[in-house]
Amino acid sequence: MSGPVGDRPRRRRLAIVGGGSSGLVCLKYALDLLPDWEVRCLEQSDDITGAWGNPYPGFVSTSTKYTTQFACFPVYDATVRPDAGASREEFFRGGEYGEYLTRFAEEFALEPHVERNCRVERLRRLDEGGWRATLHRADAPPVEERFDAVVVCTGLAAKPKPVECDVRTTTAAELASLDDVTDQCVVVVGGGESAVDFANRLAHPERNNRVFLSLKSGVRVSPRYHPIRGVPSDFLRNRLMLSIHEDVRNAIGQRFVEARIRYRKTFERLFPNRSQADETASPDDSVRAGRKEWAHRLTKAARAGLFDMFHNKSDDFLDAVGRGDLRIVGPPVDRTFQRFREFDSDGEVSVAPDLVVPAVGYRHRLDELFDGRVRLQDFYLGCCHVEWPDLYLVGHARPVIGNIPSMSEMQARLVCGLLAGRHARPRQLPELHRRDLEKRRRKFSNVDLDVIFPVEMIPYCDQLAKLSDVFPTWRRLGSLWAWWRMHLAPATTLHYRTEGSRARDESLSAPVYLPWPFILVLLGLKPVDWVYRLLRG
Repeated sequence: MSGPVGDRPRRRRLAIVGGGSSGLVCLKYALDLLPDWEVRCLEQSDDITGAWGNPYPGFVSTSTKYTTQFACFPVYDATVRPDAGASREEFFRGGEYGEYLTRFAEEFALEPHVERNCRVERLRRLDEGGWRATLHRADAPPVEERFDAVVVCTGLAAKPKPVECDVRTTTAAELASLDDVTDQCVVVVGGGESAVDFANRLAHPERNNRVFLSLKSGVRVSPRYHPIRGVPSDFLRNRLMLSIHEDVRNAIGQRFVEARIRYRKTFERLFPNRSQADETASPDDSVRAGRKEWAHRLTKAARAGLFDMFHNKSDDFLDAVGRGDLRIVGPPVDRTFQRFREFDSDGEVSVAPDLVVPAVGYRHRLDELFDGRVRLQDFYLGCCHVEWPDLYLVGHARPVIGNIPSMSEMQARLVCGLLAGRHARPRQLPELHRRDLEKRRRKFSNVDLDVIFPVEMIPYCDQLAKLSDVFPTWRRLGSLWAWWRMHLAPATTLHYRTEGSRARDESLSAPVYLPWPFILVLLGLKPVDWVYRLLRG
């Protein structure tokens, strides 16, 4: 792929399309592993931190800082502040994630390799290999440049599915500030984290809106702070738990969640909140009762539905529901949007909205970039193109529960290692991809796999780690004790940093938040897990 230019060989060129968390971490690994290449990150905006750098006032991430940070740039530990979650200190707030990405870019001197305000309009594969990119810069005509390899890091963007509606509609993106939405009746359509966040913000009492959240099915709500221990739910998910087959884990987990919601007081007595038991920081009794009722109803109605697969960790909207500021209804009866089904019921409710906000669905730019010639389903594990070894994706996988940035780091680590020749492409890749795709079609039968590539975060990252030769075995960690402690600590991609004593020390020192009775239950389930896997072949 290189040719002479005078007496010097031409440097191979890599285009990383898009900045944000995925583009920046891919750029870091590309500069580390491809020192002989010319590496350029092409960002269409003036901001390198992406869509989640500073989304909106009052933003709180749904994954903790500890589990979202890059393993190559660890800044945060798994300490829980003793304030009952009042400060949300364990999560990124406002523009904190953008600040983290800015520090990351400064630490590894990434800025000189990022070209801002450069939009990649089209990518065309050349017969001899490589790619012809059509680039559009501000106030300049489009130009074409050749690259030997391309990594697309544009990720997923919220895009509402078209709705047949006679009422004025506007997208969530157009309502980013929400400044003009006051004294109105608003219906938000959708059950994802973006939808419930917008509904919750529109329902703030000072806006004086009447707000309805329209759902076709239930939503599996996974709270930021687990009510049993008062710690972030992220910190209760460990590798031991995730080693249980998802069928067994989900069957038991669903019943446990319903029991925990219904018998919360009993669970709180058995497993006291380690940070505090102060009710003054909690909503009043009526709000708590409403929150409990709707958490149970939404979770129970999510069975076998799309939102039973993808957990919704933006649970603040339940307080608005408990206060009566936000009302949950079913789908509209017809396109007039004047009457809606009662949630999970055949009854009807009159609404008469002034504004409808569709907030359902995600899209990627692949169709636009490749003129429809490249599909998401063409990529093994959502990152390696099955046919072309010079085309990759980073940041396009969506976790059932987890976060995209730390998964993107694992993808970037593999992709750049493949380009550098450190790892070989798997043998019989088309066959491996076919089997993996069939498995996902069975497991996620309600998901359009050409729009979303769904994964379970840690098992998926384990696959990438094995291909990258960084899977954390007890030999790599240095002892069985370190390996065991790692399985009890909060699951994080920091566990793939197995080189040197630091990773071993971190595995030994990370707190264990899952109560020991639950650890013993998980150990007791392991024989069941082994038998189940054996029977499944």
